[in-house]
Amino acid sequence: MAVCPKCGRKLKLTDIKPTCPGCGVNLLYYKIEERLEVDAINAELEHAKTQKRVDRAKDAIFGTPLAIVRMVLLVLVVGMFFVPLATFHAVGPYFDNTSTLNALEIYNAVSSIDFDGMMVLAGSPVLKSSMMFLAISGVTIIVSVFCALLELIFSFLSSSPHGFSRNIILASLGIVTAVASLITYNKFLVSIQEALGGLVTGSVKVGVYLVIAAFVLCIVINIIIKVKKSPVKYTQSYVDSVPYEEFVEHFGDKKYDMASLEAIKEEMDKYKVTEN
Repeated sequence: MAVCPKCGRKLKLTDIKPTCPGCGVNLLYYKIEERLEVDAINAELEHAKTQKRVDRAKDAIFGTPLAIVRMVLLVLVVGMFFVPLATFHAVGPYFDNTSTLNALEIYNAVSSIDFDGMMVLAGSPVLKSSMMFLAISGVTIIVSVFCALLELIFSFLSSSPHGFSRNIILASLGIVTAVASLITYNKFLVSIQEALGGLVTGSVKVGVYLVIAAFVLCIVINIIIKVKKSPVKYTQSYVDSVPYEEFVEHFGDKKYDMASLEAIKEEMDKYKVTEN
């Protein structure tokens, strides 16, 4: 419920006149200059905080030649998943099928999988181990794809306080899951060949090694940037002619009202400078 800014009277829904029924003050124009000043201060604070984020994003994407190299490399990491990762060849009395697996093919296979049939195969004593290794391989490579996508999506936050650790964690997880997928797929091939003889064959292709190498390069480039990186160049912002950094240091970055702003106005005058 609204209150009168002068006398504090609670205003009812039926109080539709522009004046307070208690003290008669015009609610629209009462201390309008002071209220506009408060709005301006809060707007400048919000703009300054947003500008910091924009400066960090620009620095992370193309602040240095190494940052540009990192962006290109992150795109390449995602692209490596569309290079052939593995092959699968199954032959029988009425079929002879060879599949080349990459991220797109794996997605299509998972989206169209017959889960009832898979559960039957998973319950088979002969194929139980093979299906387990295949499932683990599929899940881990999908997780690796998500790590690459997340690292690319959050690349504009690389210059934020937690950007370096985020990049290293995502790349490391991508490596671990890609290696796990490679190992379990090989185990799947060995297991199913033992169970079905030469009916099923396959191999791991160069794509998975390129994925692992690309993730390793991401870690290396992030470490190099961390070691050589100069501080982010921030655009100087002001809050009522006070440099934003000094304003936050002395007064904080909370949202102000008329009372809290009035309390610091005299102190603010000490830190005001002429904006260039």
